Amino acid sequence: MRAGAAGAVLAVVATAALAGFLAGAVFGGEDGVSVLSGLLVAGSFILAAVVGALIWWRWASRRATKVGLSAGRYVRVARQIQRGEVPDDPAELPATIEIAGRARRALDVQQRRLVWWLMGGAAFLMLTSAAIHVATREYLRAFQYLALSGIFLINPLTMRRQRRRLDAVEQALSRRTSVTGTGSPGGAEPEGRTYPSGK
Repeated sequence: MRAGAAGAVLAVVATAALAGFLAGAVFGGEDGVSVLSGLLVAGSFILAAVVGALIWWRWASRRATKVGLSAGRYVRVARQIQRGEVPDDPAELPATIEIAGRARRALDVQQRRLVWWLMGGAAFLMLTSAAIHVATREYLRAFQYLALSGIFLINPLTMRRQRRRLDAVEQALSRRTSVTGTGSPGGAEPEGRTYPSGK
């Protein structure tokens, strides 16, 4: 695992540890903040993050092999696409097309009406709980539920930014493949988007 990928994994593990500690310490204590509950939940979050990172790395390695790249290089291409950038190296073009197509399908699933209803319902429940705890003067609990509702409410803005960046990647791919005459690996275009081959 290269330094960049290892750094990303460590960042995920650190975030999981902090989130787990805060969740356990704040929600685990009946009469206040519980450090013990925070440590226990943080440990479980770290374990889940490590196992998830290992599974993700094996999956990325298999995907990278299919497009002729190392796992570290494949992950780097994926990060560039998340930032709305297209790699300059022609050898990374098949991986770029494959990752962009998969990202588009995932984004389309997130934009389905049922997902929006679920997120809206969750945000409403969190806001209702916050209002109830304000009424009972449990302000710490109210703040907790208010923060949770913010996670659901900010998600549409995050998806909008992801969509803009992915649109930029797809437009750049369309221009590049029309000039080079290069299609996706095996001649199959990613489902959900097609890129002209210049033919």
